[in-house]
Amino acid sequence: MTDLSRGANAPLPARRVTASVSCAVPVDVSALLVGPDMRVRTDSDLVFFNAPEAPGVRWADGGGRQRVDLDLDAVPADAHAVLIAVSLTGASTFGAMPPPQVRLTGDGGAPLAVFAVQGLGPEKAIIGLEVYRRDDRWKVRAVGQGYAGGLAELVEAHGVEVDDPGDADDASGTGAPEPAMAAPPPGPAVGAPPPRTPPQGTPPQGTAPQGTPPPQGMPTPQAAQPPSGNEVGYLERCWLVWEDASRSLASFRASTEHALTLRNEEIAGRAPHGRFEQLMAAANQRLSADAGQLRDELARVEPQVTAEVAPFDSPSWLTWQPSVDLTEGMLAGRLSTAELPDLRVPLILRLPWRRAVWISQGTMPGDSAAYAWSLVTRFLAAVPPGLVGLEVIDAAGLSGAGWLHGFDPVISTRLLGGGVATGPAAAERLRRLLDLVDLRQVGGGQDGELPSGLAEGPPVRLAVILDAGAALDGEDAHHLLRLVEDGPLVGVPVLMVETDTPAAETVRAIRVRQYCNNLPSSEGSIADSWVGTDWTLTPEVLPDAGDGSRAPALLAHVLGVHARTLASYD
Repeated sequence: MTDLSRGANAPLPARRVTASVSCAVPVDVSALLVGPDMRVRTDSDLVFFNAPEAPGVRWADGGGRQRVDLDLDAVPADAHAVLIAVSLTGASTFGAMPPPQVRLTGDGGAPLAVFAVQGLGPEKAIIGLEVYRRDDRWKVRAVGQGYAGGLAELVEAHGVEVDDPGDADDASGTGAPEPAMAAPPPGPAVGAPPPRTPPQGTPPQGTAPQGTPPPQGMPTPQAAQPPSGNEVGYLERCWLVWEDASRSLASFRASTEHALTLRNEEIAGRAPHGRFEQLMAAANQRLSADAGQLRDELARVEPQVTAEVAPFDSPSWLTWQPSVDLTEGMLAGRLSTAELPDLRVPLILRLPWRRAVWISQGTMPGDSAAYAWSLVTRFLAAVPPGLVGLEVIDAAGLSGAGWLHGFDPVISTRLLGGGVATGPAAAERLRRLLDLVDLRQVGGGQDGELPSGLAEGPPVRLAVILDAGAALDGEDAHHLLRLVEDGPLVGVPVLMVETDTPAAETVRAIRVRQYCNNLPSSEGSIADSWVGTDWTLTPEVLPDAGDGSRAPALLAHVLGVHARTLASYD
């Protein structure tokens, strides 16, 4: 059995578990099924004596001792967690009695976890445990969040509308409120609508063109898909760490708000002094413990990661060789927040891209171009030679990408589509790429078949659109919108780079960005899509990328290795 401290978590080996409570006085036990925003989805997600059953959750009373039985395999897929709530009736508070113990047991009553909820005061209701999904597994977390307003205040905080909160006790003696419809969860914090499934026969970015494409790609955030075996891959681990950190931070902020409310009560003389300091100390302790656990989780695996997900100054780049298979992802930068100064979470973009990427202007001229070429370097380093070529478009020709014409003719022809397309050639290149998208959408483009006018090259074409703001103001803007919407799913991933001209707030520009994963090129804010916590992304940029007007040495090296490998196949 695992003894949990506040904020700690542990895996659940059983899929059928029972939550019960030991307390010096009778208590009511209830449960809430909540979504990723920690709010109920509908009024039926509150399970208590008067509504004793929901999918995968059942309330029961055995000899005067209430319990909640969970069948985790039956919990709906859109329910992220089950919260176990414990509440008192009447005027009693948890601070006036020994700490209650919330237990989880498995089949046959085998003990799995116990949490003694210490440090309670005027609270009449608490969230004892959170049983939550982590990938395709389930874990349990000790929460211990208290509510002086009783069960009514607790369920209101998780999206249940209570007709008459009043006192916690009622005629039935249970204090269980009547629920109403919950507020809808927020939309994704980054990105746009989920992409559409590619037509049969189109070459996805990670396979040869004659293969059948993989299923529809993930929306933002990238859904965790564990590899075979018991250990998740590095990409999944990073996203799971980010999720856990976001939830811990949200819990900390909620606890802080609760403590500040209590301090106002103390200042007004309506509550005894000292409780605010206790709550803040407990919240800080929980957050510090969570951060340390997540930091250690990353530290155990980061020394073994491969180049495409490692910092550019990592030794793994010194020994980089092209892969024979598409790797799982590429590093975009590091996520941090002021409350967790020692935790920097890698942001890994899954490969193949299923959505376009938009790079915003930075604080300095050239920041976006430098970041774009850094991402291109990682993209090429993560794919087998012969799979991906670049199609660089700069209609105005002002983004400083003329250095692409200085490469060896073999590299220019086989990997760079002949170099950067400017002026009328830019519009023509864009149309030919759309012809390729259209061809593949109807099942064509197999066995090297290409539209007329498009240069021969690898099956996957990474379209790099420089000065994207100006491009969206031009006469070919509708072509760009189609390319962003349809290209990534048929082997034409798109990188939109806001270099010289800021994107206008037009309907078309907004729609294009909605179909993209949006990344800042300087330190900028990104909100997670679980609880909406703002994080600061520090982009991972090549040290010699400058303002993007010269070829970074590592990009030239990666292109050269690809070209030599392709030549060896001839």
